[in-house]
Amino acid sequence: MSVNERELPKFQHVTITFLPGEQTRLRSFYAGVLGFSEKPVPKVVQPLGWIWFETAVPGVELHCVPDPVPVPAGTRHHFCLEVDDLHVRRAALMEAGVRLIEATPLPLRPRFFARDPFNNLIEFVKVEGDYIAAGL
Repeated sequence: MSVNERELPKFQHVTITFLPGEQTRLRSFYAGVLGFSEKPVPKVVQPLGWIWFETAVPGVELHCVPDPVPVPAGTRHHFCLEVDDLHVRRAALMEAGVRLIEATPLPLRPRFFARDPFNNLIEFVKVEGDYIAAGL
């Protein structure tokens, strides 16, 4: 069976790191600013201090794990969040004091970046259509 005949794999979660002892700051940003809902982690990993959030896609989660090694400054590794209203999201992040990073424009995908309190890079995008079908 070729790869094309098989079902494509789906993302189940993305993992980011935060500094140990900074759970309150993490929750404040991801639940307070971004609006994610925290979900209980399995009992076996509760002692490890992991925090999980639900996303808008059922079954796809954001996993946050403590790590004493900070995320390197300037890293370009990131995850992307699709939003319905980029302007509203931009305003909410600015109101929370988050510095925004402008991005190279992409056809039918206006976007910008921001860093969470732990230097994780997040892209915010509004998908306005299929750039391939539009011939862009």
